[in-house]
Formats: sequence, structure tokens, C-alpha cells
Amino acid sequence: MEHKHHSVSRSASGTGSGRIGAVVFVIASIVLIAGIIALSPLGSYLSEHVITPLLSCVHETTDDTSIVSALKQQEERQSSASPEPKPSEQSHEVIVIEEVPFYILQMGTFTKEDAAGEHADEIRRMGAGGTLFHDGSVFRVFAAAYTDESSLIKVQSQVRSDGFEATPYITESNALKITLNGDKKAVDVVTKAVKTLNGIPSELCAVCLSFDKGELNDADLRKELQAKQNLCTESLKEMEQINTADLAVVKDLLQKYVKNISTFLGEHDTMNTEMISGELKHLQLSVIIDYILFFDRK
Repeated sequence: MEHKHHSVSRSASGTGSGRIGAVVFVIASIVLIAGIIALSPLGSYLSEHVITPLLSCVHETTDDTSIVSALKQQEERQSSASPEPKPSEQSHEVIVIEEVPFYILQMGTFTKEDAAGEHADEIRRMGAGGTLFHDGSVFRVFAAAYTDESSLIKVQSQVRSDGFEATPYITESNALKITLNGDKKAVDVVTKAVKTLNGIPSELCAVCLSFDKGELNDADLRKELQAKQNLCTESLKEMEQINTADLAVVKDLLQKYVKNISTFLGEHDTMNTEMISGELKHLQLSVIIDYILFFDRK
């Protein structure tokens, strides 16, 4: 029994030594093969085309991760910081205002203002404009205004057939140039104001003609005039927000438009239809006269 136990123990020890020897042999073989491969052309190829690129990719991935992280931190810092104000967009604009010509029915000229005023009152009582225009050394009395010559000639013939002296007075067509430089918003505001300034007189002529034809009733007339006044007021408010000291004449004319229209609207509800027709023509002519004087001040 003892002999058999001893024999088994020696056999187990031999098996363990055999396994260790096998492992050592395998490792040695791998090292030997690796060495042979490394020294061979195949080893050089694998080192150059496989191992080195693989290590490079690992290195680049690490670098890319660092770059992305740095960029992300920079974006976070920028988003938390206050944005810098952008410089105002600059603009250069040359606005040419072409004076609209008007064809005015003139009812007489006088050297004395009192005589001209009395005749103007008589014309207004007849349902016409009866508006005074101090033109140099004479006072002209106007009855109505039109944007085309054919309308003037037609009314002139009718007035003359009623026994009144009537002659045409045609305004000049001048041009006024305004050069604007600076903030684009300011240029846009002034451009809009000038467009309004130049359009109101002609638009009032159209309103008068529509009312005389019966195309507008009293309520519609008030709405039309209120819209014109609002347009002028809006332009004035916008101009108050910018530096327009050199364009005071533009603001002055718009303010006169607003005043004339406001006066008419304030008295509108107390007028009968015949009075409205005459006062409407008086409003129209007052605006046109201010418009003419605006171009004479250029």
C-alpha cells in the first residue's frame, strides 16, 4: 500500500513539471517566431503597414477627443458671455422729389389783401375753395385744383358761362434733391416721409373729385381724410426718433398737412353738404399752396 501511494505522488509531480515545460516551450517558440518575423521582410511590412497605422489611429482618436472637448468648452464660454453689439448698417441714398404740377382755377388777382379776401369769401359762399395765395406782389384767389389740364378747362368753361372771370394757373414742376448718409433705418424713415409729403396733395385732389361726383358720402370722406392725417402723423413720430435736424422743412410741411386736415375734421360734423364741398376744396388748396412754397424754399 505504501509503495503504491508513493508511486502515485511521483507521477503527479511529473505531470506538473511537464505542463510548465510545455508553457515555457510555447512562449519561447512565440518569441523565436516573433524575432524571426521581425527580422524578416514580412515583419517589416507588418510593422509599417499594420502596427504603426493602428497605433497612429489610436493616438489621433485621443487627440480628436481633446480637440472636441476644448471646442465645446469654448462654445460654452461664448454662449455665457454678452454678445457684442453689431455696428449699424450704413446706407447712402439720393432722393429726388419731383414736384407734381397742379392746374388751378384762378378767380382773380389783387394788389390789396383786403380786396382779395372779400372776393375769396364770396367764392367760398358759392361752394368753391376761395383760397388766398400771396404770390410776390399780388394776391391770387383760387377756387379749385386738378392734376390734369382737361378737368381745369371743363370747369373753367362752366364758371365763365355763369358770368365769372376765371383763368388757369399752372404750377411749375421743379425737382428737389436730398442726399442722405448714415444709419439705414434713418434713411428709410426719411424716404417714407418724403414719399408721404409728395403724395398727399395729389391724393386730396382725387378725394375732392370723388366727393363732387357723389362717389364718397360724408362718412367715407371723413375716413379718407383721417387716413391721410394718420399717415402724416406716423411719419412725424418716426422722424422724432432719429437725428433729422437738417430736414426740418420736411417735418414742417407734414405738420402743416396734419393741422389743415385736423381743422377740417374738427368742423366737418357741423357743416351741410354744400359747405363741406367748399371747405374741402379750401383744404385741398391750402395743402397745395404749402406744397408749392416748400419747393420755392429749396
